[in-house]
Amino acid sequence: MKRETVPLIMTTPLLYRAAQRGVFGKRHSFGQCAITDALFVFLDGVPGPEAAAALDARFTGRPWVCLTDPWEDFIRTRYPRAQVLRRYMMKPARRFLIPEARPLPPGYRVAMMDEAAFDRHPFSHGMNYASYAAFRAEGSGAVAWCDGDIVASASSFLSLDGEVEMDVSTKEAHRGKGLAGACVARMLQDCMEREIAVHWDAQNEASRHLAEKFGFGLETFYSVYYLPAEA
Repeated sequence: MKRETVPLIMTTPLLYRAAQRGVFGKRHSFGQCAITDALFVFLDGVPGPEAAAALDARFTGRPWVCLTDPWEDFIRTRYPRAQVLRRYMMKPARRFLIPEARPLPPGYRVAMMDEAAFDRHPFSHGMNYASYAAFRAEGSGAVAWCDGDIVASASSFLSLDGEVEMDVSTKEAHRGKGLAGACVARMLQDCMEREIAVHWDAQNEASRHLAEKFGFGLETFYSVYYLPAEA
């Protein structure tokens, strides 16, 4: 069976496509299948002994995403103790619902990610861009400040052909204050004005519900398998 004849069971993730293009991560081919290391470990094609050995030797302790049924069956059978997490892939969008801005608690302010904020790489945001100029040309982001510190951020994780992967983070001590939503609103407004398509891969129900508030619809949910390195 040729690898290309095995249908994918989900829409191709932007991270996976970026790896296929050689702009992010690395793709390892094993005859009828491939293991693509691009933040997640994406598995496509039909697994064979060489790929299984590589998975055990190099990719335990990493999140696995099965893109084909043969890999899904293989992982469930071979690793019954693997932790299974559910994630929600939202439909990519260029138009968004931007709710009316709500006042932030005293001491907080939200602004677009300027060069000074970019240079701090809050929550590792911006690290997949060669420079701030590249980030401004291809990506977008907004940050929340408090006492001179960046405490929340919504940013493009990477860019590919006018599309970006969204990532949102808030420091634990500052959660529950509407900072993530305020940052997302600023970033999405910028993306909408510049006609940038945004991908939102929600890691939990809270992230999914936040995405839905901005007009994102659910594309699909999928499983992420995690096998601790010592298991």
